[in-house]
Amino acid sequence: MSTKILLISPYSMNYYGGVQHQLKILKKELKKLNFNVRILSPESKDFNIGKPMNIPFNGSKASINLLPNKAIVREAIEWADILHIHEPFIPIFFWRIPISKNTIITHHAALSKFFSFMQNKLLFNEKNAFAITAVSKVASYRLSNKLSIKIIPNTINVKKSNLNKLTTFSFLFIGRDEKRKNFKLFKRFASSIEGSPFNFTAITNNNKNSTGITIYNNPDENLKKNIFSQCNVYLAVNTHGESFGITLIEAITEGCVVVCSDIRAFKEVLGPTGIYFKNNSIDSLLDTVDNLKQADLIKHHHNQLQYVQKYNIEKVINAWISLYSKI
Repeated sequence: MSTKILLISPYSMNYYGGVQHQLKILKKELKKLNFNVRILSPESKDFNIGKPMNIPFNGSKASINLLPNKAIVREAIEWADILHIHEPFIPIFFWRIPISKNTIITHHAALSKFFSFMQNKLLFNEKNAFAITAVSKVASYRLSNKLSIKIIPNTINVKKSNLNKLTTFSFLFIGRDEKRKNFKLFKRFASSIEGSPFNFTAITNNNKNSTGITIYNNPDENLKKNIFSQCNVYLAVNTHGESFGITLIEAITEGCVVVCSDIRAFKEVLGPTGIYFKNNSIDSLLDTVDNLKQADLIKHHHNQLQYVQKYNIEKVINAWISLYSKI
């Protein structure tokens, strides 16, 4: 009989987000290896705790359910051999999920000081879990120093690719219409070099008219891949609130060099292969891009692609299997 793993998330599975994306990957890959995997969350096809609502959370909006169906929660917990809680601050605080030696906890968010303080006060049972993990050092930064935390990063299919062959720089922005994603800086950058032969494209969730920028509102995966193929530089201009940066790796695997702000999360993901500019500085961004004109983009892309191989699905899934097998 296969091990039954319950992935628990406060976020709606019908709403795109980093945690949901990782849960879908985990479920798909673990099922290939004969694990029995189900998801407990709002609008899950397995254990659906009810409809979500959008609330402000950590500089963004979270689509979560604060009053879950208790009977569904109880049924799911009774079904599982292993509970794997993702983003524990929300589900434990509101759901009172029991923490025991068959529980694994994964921290995803880079919480603000206030939320971090509240989390460390409220999650007093976290120490009873079999293992506590975080997707990055940034996500573990403000957790209690009394906890033993293992870093298991987010994952993606890191396919081998070449730099997209284009005749000029074609810059890409990806991000929801949120202040921390900093579309404002991308627009300012585009207008600062107006009249150049460069191209500017944005993937977002809100159609806005921006001179000189081609905007795509929530494209499907096929269109998104086509958009990537028409770009060769991904600009990650985020200002704060990031704990990882899966889109950086995605862009690299789709043939783009990544240029990003020097926030801690991005520097952790790309290390010495990153091309960084000073956070939220238009002058630093312009200087960095100007230096790219003389740079070997093919070499930069190759170095970044090699570096992010450690986030490949096969390697990360093996880390999870190793942890599950010890329970």
